[in-house]
Amino acid sequence: MKKTKTSIFAGCIVLLLVVISCGIPGKNGGADLTSVAATVAVELTERVATAGTQVPPGAATAAGDTPQPPATVTDTMVPTSTPTTTQTATSTPLPCNKATFQGDITIPDGTEITAGTSFIKTWRIKNEGSCTWNSSYQVIFADGEKMQAPDSVQLTPGSVAPGGTVDISIQLKAPASPGDYTGYFRLKAGDGTIFGVGASNASLSVVIKSVAAAITATFTLPPPPTPLLPDLYVSEFQINNGNPIDDDVNIHVRLGVYNKGTAAAGPFTVRFWGLETFANSSCGWDVGGLVKNGGYILECDMQYASTYADGLKAKVMVDTGSTVAELDETNNIFLYPLNFVP
Repeated sequence: MKKTKTSIFAGCIVLLLVVISCGIPGKNGGADLTSVAATVAVELTERVATAGTQVPPGAATAAGDTPQPPATVTDTMVPTSTPTTTQTATSTPLPCNKATFQGDITIPDGTEITAGTSFIKTWRIKNEGSCTWNSSYQVIFADGEKMQAPDSVQLTPGSVAPGGTVDISIQLKAPASPGDYTGYFRLKAGDGTIFGVGASNASLSVVIKSVAAAITATFTLPPPPTPLLPDLYVSEFQINNGNPIDDDVNIHVRLGVYNKGTAAAGPFTVRFWGLETFANSSCGWDVGGLVKNGGYILECDMQYASTYADGLKAKVMVDTGSTVAELDETNNIFLYPLNFVP
């Protein structure tokens, strides 16, 4: 750019000199003009030279000078304060009546119970509210299958402070018809406020499956058949026609033997003792056999050598040798109290 300006000024000077030298007549006049032109040329030359020697920012001004950096303008940022907002935390007050479900202590959902069977359902809940539960709080039936539950039961006989837990039990009965059943229960405060459990305020539930009772087949076995055996016993007895007995006098003995078994009896013997304490029998009979439901009358006479105190007994024994197998072996002996003459 500097070279271009210098060339333009130089060209102007040369042109001026040519015009002056060629276009002005007269001797002295030409000389004056030439002098003026020279003076102008010198002034223009100096201006051009001056213009050509201007030092731009950052250039050296003389040999050996160190170029100076151009001046710089620095924008200074002035910090500005930013307003701050202070947030104050606020807590939401707890409701008076709030509960959470902690679990089924008995009869979890889906339990199978025999139809018509009584059972006890127990829940565990926690007091999450700000009020203490007392004996005025209740558990009430709300909806679904009642299962013979009472309309209400006491939630607690004592008190449950906030944060405490309590087990609630209700006696129920599985419906008689098999199927799936659900009953719903809610909590009721002393002031009548009804509430549930959890964030959704849900009801406490009883979910069971009533199933038919298993059918147990019972069989009554018929009694075993009665063995075909005889059964011998003394069917009747009489001594001295029922009169008091005197010594040294013949007395008459009459007795009956009967077979009440299911089969005939083979041969057997019958013996009579005037006193049960006698070593030897007073009378005896050999019986050849006895049909089922058949009997014999056996008789004999005897004497007592002396009289005895009342209360002694005479004795009769059927099948004395135990030769006949019988249905009942305990009824072969018969005792009879005696009455003697004073």
